[in-house]
Amino acid sequence: MQVLELSSLIVKVAFRNLWLYRLKTVVIASLLGFGSFLSIVGLTLLRDVEATMQESIIGSVAGHLQMYSKKAKDDLAIFGSTFMGRQDIGVLEDISTYRDALLRHPEVQAVIPMGIDMGMLGRGNEMDESLDVLRAALKGGDPVIINERVEQLGFQIEQLGRELAERKKVTQDQVEVVKEEADLAKVKEAAFTESVARGDESALQYLETRIAPLSGEKLPIYLMYLGTDIDLYRQNFPKFRVVAGEVLPPGQRGIMLSNKVREDQLKNTAARLFDKLNKRVVKLKIPIKGDAENLRLVQDLPRQYNQIMAYLDRAEAVELHESLKQLGIPATEGTLIAQLVQQVKDFLKVDDQNFEARYRWFYEQIAPKIKLYEISPGETILLRSYTKSGYIKSLPLKVYGVYSFQGLEDSDIAGVMNIIDLVSLRELYGQMTESSLKELQEMRSQVGIKEIAAENAEDALFGDGAAATVESRVEAPTPAPQATIQVKPVIPDMFDVTEVGKGLALNAAIKLKDDVKLQDLKESLEKDLKSQGLDVKIVDWQQASGFVGQFVVIVRLVLIFALGVIFVVALVIINNSIIVGTLNRIREIGTMRAIGAQKSFVVEMFLAETAITGLIGSCVGTFIALGLLIWLGDYGIPSSHDVVTFLFSGPRLYPKLHPGIILLSPLFVTGVATLASVYAARHAAHVTPAEAMQEKE
Repeated sequence: MQVLELSSLIVKVAFRNLWLYRLKTVVIASLLGFGSFLSIVGLTLLRDVEATMQESIIGSVAGHLQMYSKKAKDDLAIFGSTFMGRQDIGVLEDISTYRDALLRHPEVQAVIPMGIDMGMLGRGNEMDESLDVLRAALKGGDPVIINERVEQLGFQIEQLGRELAERKKVTQDQVEVVKEEADLAKVKEAAFTESVARGDESALQYLETRIAPLSGEKLPIYLMYLGTDIDLYRQNFPKFRVVAGEVLPPGQRGIMLSNKVREDQLKNTAARLFDKLNKRVVKLKIPIKGDAENLRLVQDLPRQYNQIMAYLDRAEAVELHESLKQLGIPATEGTLIAQLVQQVKDFLKVDDQNFEARYRWFYEQIAPKIKLYEISPGETILLRSYTKSGYIKSLPLKVYGVYSFQGLEDSDIAGVMNIIDLVSLRELYGQMTESSLKELQEMRSQVGIKEIAAENAEDALFGDGAAATVESRVEAPTPAPQATIQVKPVIPDMFDVTEVGKGLALNAAIKLKDDVKLQDLKESLEKDLKSQGLDVKIVDWQQASGFVGQFVVIVRLVLIFALGVIFVVALVIINNSIIVGTLNRIREIGTMRAIGAQKSFVVEMFLAETAITGLIGSCVGTFIALGLLIWLGDYGIPSSHDVVTFLFSGPRLYPKLHPGIILLSPLFVTGVATLASVYAARHAAHVTPAEAMQEKE
């Protein structure tokens, strides 16, 4: 009973003192309230960012764990290392061995074989594309379509003549330009045009070899690709979504392009510039005027007029010419081409006032008339890559579809990889499949190629064996002509689906049934594999993601540092305030001591004052933090950058309320503040009645 009465008295005295020294109370409470506010908001956002980034990485490519060779020279970085070069992570010679060993563990749900590498996409130009379309029309045999395609080709040749005339004004190699003009004059002749319309192969080849190169070649595109078992991949990575086309079928060679790659690298240049401006001007609300990046894009846009003109046939050119006049863009005098070129250039001159209207008009009127994407589903591309031994390997791959990761459509990090089948990855890496090796052996036997050991090469070429061979050939009668050797493509379009589950992989994703004890499972799996003679590295999703995974670590360190600074400042202020307050309250403390108050009573009184102040301040800070988080949970925090989009697993982050953080943060802040006041409280308790009765100087 006495303890309760004493505690009640201490609390009453503490409240009285807090009211008497209310300015100091408000300052300390505000500081602790801010600390509590920052703790709750910061820890909540950190936890949510960790959760969303984990969702992005695990649900798109990495899985819970990643496995790769122990002999790797580089650390696995799925989303790129700091140097962004080609990684050397070794190989897993036969993925089936590792998969079978892992699947015996009760916590392992799936093992998805993978390999990440980079290749080059060779590209032609607009005239190459027109010639391909013309050949398709000639094959179809429809005269109306053929004439339309020939007219379109003539339209492009006419534009090429204008470009060549401009080039002649600035180039020093006039001899070469005169030769090119002669070649161009030849294809403009009516007789040549008629031969093209008839499908004369020599005329078509002349256009392909002598005229098309005059337009130059597009720069090669570097494509990062992920080779995998597409069925297992779809089952275990829920963020995968098909945007266009279809899913790559099992047992079929092919590629699925990333929608981000297609939009940023394979889209018509004029459309890409419009899209970039739309993102900055409309979505990010950055006006054109006064912004250096927007002004650069605006200046570059009119130069892309040829990206529109090159794809128009005569009828489309006439229609666009009239539409632009109705839009209020007048035509100058001259031929249709000259008029339309000037109109398109004027249309592409945008500013803050007309941009949104012209952006919509471009996609309504111009986009349907041009080839918006360089590559579309159904087409075949030629992917080139350096094998492990340093040779260039080329592989034709059909584009089956375009994909993206749900919520990460605008993320450059998540949209960098294209997906190919695992068998094609092995070919590009330099490993031949069993069927390819068998076919190669058949070709060798047909042409009489024999393998000779290196130590016997000299004897075979120059020794007795060679002489005997030559002699026997001289005496032998001349053989009858053999039939032409039919050499089939070494790389078939289809393969046995069982090939995917065995053979080389560079790494593998491991999906777990429960990721609560991720680190323990990682160590357990490593030990299990090592005991079976399979020495590999297994890393968690955060480590496997490369430099991206370090963002959360950096954010966490920054938050801890900020909270640490605030707490240190708060503790210093609290300590100093109590010490200063002690000096101002010497008589009060001395009087209390004189009437029988013990040192413990004085200490407890000062601690109670700090605890009450901290509790009030941190509760106020907590309520403000709760209000902010509830509002942000409805409205969301917009992403301001592609990297942030990846961290948010979408364009906005919607914070959630975490009861543990909300309850423990104010208690922690109050506890730390109370402990910090112990020294000052003990100092106050040492004031004696004699000191209190002295005259204050």
